[in-house]
Amino acid sequence: MEPARKRGRSDMWEHFNLIAPDKVRCLVCSAELKYHGNTSSMIRHFTAKHGAAVNQGNTNQVDRKRELDEALVNMVALKNMVVHRYEEDKTKAKAVVQRVEAVSLTADMWTSINMDAYLAVTGHYVDDSVRLATVLLGVLPFLKLIQLETSMLQQGHSWNNGALKAK
Repeated sequence: MEPARKRGRSDMWEHFNLIAPDKVRCLVCSAELKYHGNTSSMIRHFTAKHGAAVNQGNTNQVDRKRELDEALVNMVALKNMVVHRYEEDKTKAKAVVQRVEAVSLTADMWTSINMDAYLAVTGHYVDDSVRLATVLLGVLPFLKLIQLETSMLQQGHSWNNGALKAK
């Protein structure tokens, strides 16, 4: 009775059979090795006894490098698409906010799972169809906001009735 071969991604399974939950057999020399849930002992045995390096995955190094290069190109392309979309939406939001008669602002502050504080400002207005509309005006890490305020105060600005005014 021979248990089914453990389904893994390593090419080592082409050279070994799982004969018990904790034991494998080399198909080349019939040596039995302890199996601890990974292929490390099989790789050491095969390299030492049979003198061959075995591909440990479904791809070789050249294919893996090609996959990584393609992934990097895709990430750069995705980043460029996101930046382009952001700039388009930012331009549209500026045009809308400048066109409306009044904008009501709300602020929302939250803390990320990493304990970083953020502050978001949202503008609310009535559009041309007399419907309530919103636009995200900005999100900043709260620490940067405090640093910005400190810098502006050092440059001679002050807060007056909630509005930043030059002295």
